[in-house]
Amino acid sequence: MATRRIDALYCTRETAEAVVRATQQETLRRAAEVKEEVASVIAARIQALQQRQEELRGLVDQLSSAKTQALEEQLAEIQSGVAAPATPEGHDAPVDPNLFFLKADAVFNFKIGEGDFLESIARLGVVGDSSTYASRSYAKGPALSVLKAGNQSYLWVYTCDKDGRRRAEGGDSVVVSLSHPEEFAELQVEDAKDGRYKVVLVPCTPGQYTMRIAVGAPGAEEEIAGGAFPLEVCPPTDYLTLGREPYGRGKLCSASGSSQPGSVRHPSGLCFDQSGKFALIVDQSNNRIQVFSTQDMQLVCCYGKKGLTSGCFDSPCDICADTENRVVVSDLLNHRVQVLEFNPRTFTLTHVLTIGQKGTGPGQFQFPKGLSITEHGHLVVCDSGNHRIQVFSVADGFSLVRVIGCQGTGEGLFNSPLAVASNCAGELLVSDASNRIQVFDTNGAFLRCFGSKGRKDCMFNYPTSMYVNDENVLFVCDQANHRVQVLSAADGSFIHKWGGAKKKPAAGEEEAAAEAAEGEEGGEPKVEWIGLKSPAGVAMSPSGLVLVSDSQDNDIYMF
Repeated sequence: MATRRIDALYCTRETAEAVVRATQQETLRRAAEVKEEVASVIAARIQALQQRQEELRGLVDQLSSAKTQALEEQLAEIQSGVAAPATPEGHDAPVDPNLFFLKADAVFNFKIGEGDFLESIARLGVVGDSSTYASRSYAKGPALSVLKAGNQSYLWVYTCDKDGRRRAEGGDSVVVSLSHPEEFAELQVEDAKDGRYKVVLVPCTPGQYTMRIAVGAPGAEEEIAGGAFPLEVCPPTDYLTLGREPYGRGKLCSASGSSQPGSVRHPSGLCFDQSGKFALIVDQSNNRIQVFSTQDMQLVCCYGKKGLTSGCFDSPCDICADTENRVVVSDLLNHRVQVLEFNPRTFTLTHVLTIGQKGTGPGQFQFPKGLSITEHGHLVVCDSGNHRIQVFSVADGFSLVRVIGCQGTGEGLFNSPLAVASNCAGELLVSDASNRIQVFDTNGAFLRCFGSKGRKDCMFNYPTSMYVNDENVLFVCDQANHRVQVLSAADGSFIHKWGGAKKKPAAGEEEAAAEAAEGEEGGEPKVEWIGLKSPAGVAMSPSGLVLVSDSQDNDIYMF
């Protein structure tokens, strides 16, 4: 096994003195090297300043010489009687042949200009005692679950220091190697300049591959924690097969409609954790979050109850999770957002933070609904009662970044925003009660809009939930149309749809149903419903499992 940088920091009682002395010597050596680097950098800038000083002084000499020469030549012309007289200042004033206007004055000035860096000198250079240790660094992202052939995917490399703390600056060398590079059409690394590196890759052929990632100084890269990462590449998703059977693969919950753990009443939002091994369900009328294993569909965690204190809910609405196992829930009737942490080893949810309270000011909410966490670490909240979107920085303690929109039906305005999702281009897609989906850039500027009220393809009737997968495909819970639509997240074009409807009675069944209903209150025959009735949440796991919550049927359907 190759020697790691981190290994030099370990010692035993017997080797402690030798290791400490060696580290002290290395510290003094590196300190001397850095002092030389500082001196070299400052000397180079002093030399550049001295060169600029000579250039500016030369320009002064040139201007001075030109002015004195012009005045000398004009004086000779005046004395010899060949100089032109001055132009009169007044429009009708006569020319005075004995009055002359000098061609130059004695004015000189020096302006620093916008390039002045005097105040910046105090911030020139940074001396730090932290660097990247590959053995403490790690990788996370959708590329480490399941990839699709021909589809771009990515992961993030998070660099850490010797104590495992996240680094906040870039500049490392990141080397990525694949077991079969010929089977990948694209592989590139982007430095986010904040200690993260985005690895983008496009597989060509389904199969099993491995990837190794090394980081560090150029020429001295080491493999990060995790060793050889397995890459599973599957064929592209066949969306036309989704919902072919009314109830797909079956139902996630049993005894639906009760308050027993494992059962749901009016389920709403749902999501998967980063690995796709767990499904997190908002059990709205039971005021709790339930977590199921996607491997055996068993309940592993039931968290929350009705109340106002931290960890309690009043009609929770939507849910989302990030790569750090942070789980965010919109607490609708408490007018706030709660941040939880899911531990996949102990199957527990714990409260971390509460964001906001009822109000109209920045960071306050009225009936928060849809949620999304972008790949750049922004939490986006549909502040439906205030007819706006609020964006928070996850890395900066969920501080408010910006507010987007206000009430209205025009471009960039909202009529009770319902759901939000982020496509593969980083654009925000927001649905609202005006039965449309608006698209914004990362800074909140309006880009385009698609959809209107109706039952045709790409039309909506209360689009209450949205999800974008790694193939840049958009799933929309078209609730009042009793269906899920599958669209392109890039332009909103139609791909597929499935849903539910009243069962059409066979010949003779309609009369029998009417006769059976005689004497009952209302006298109307009961109509059997097939498929989705009121879809309220949708999500897709990396392996292709699609979950849809039906708030009216009290079920979670698997497709």
